[in-house]
Amino acid sequence: MINLKRIRFMKLWLVLGSIFTMLTVVGCSSKENENVKYSILVIEGENNISGKFGHFGSNEYSVMEVEYITDLKSAIDKYPDYDIQKAPVVFIFEYGGEMKKMKLKTYDVEEAIDFIEENSRVK
Repeated sequence: MINLKRIRFMKLWLVLGSIFTMLTVVGCSSKENENVKYSILVIEGENNISGKFGHFGSNEYSVMEVEYITDLKSAIDKYPDYDIQKAPVVFIFEYGGEMKKMKLKTYDVEEAIDFIEENSRVK
């Protein structure tokens, strides 16, 4: 009688352990960028770089919007917290759920393009 109870107890723990392991594996799947969206703020100044970012608005990338500001003074007035020193400058924001987080601020246009290429392409 004792052995039968012990066997049932062991089977129960084996089943519960298997279920826990499967749930852990499913919960840790590699869908990290599935719900992540980006927005890009480009302050051009005297440089016309809008053509470099326009294609990121397509369905190939998880970019929600691209905003262009051509006048440096207007950008500084509109976004005083961003500490804009010169143009061109590119800001990339990440949206995950309801949170908005600045992921990149750069005065190097190619760095911004590389970041978007690597992080926002829809798979």
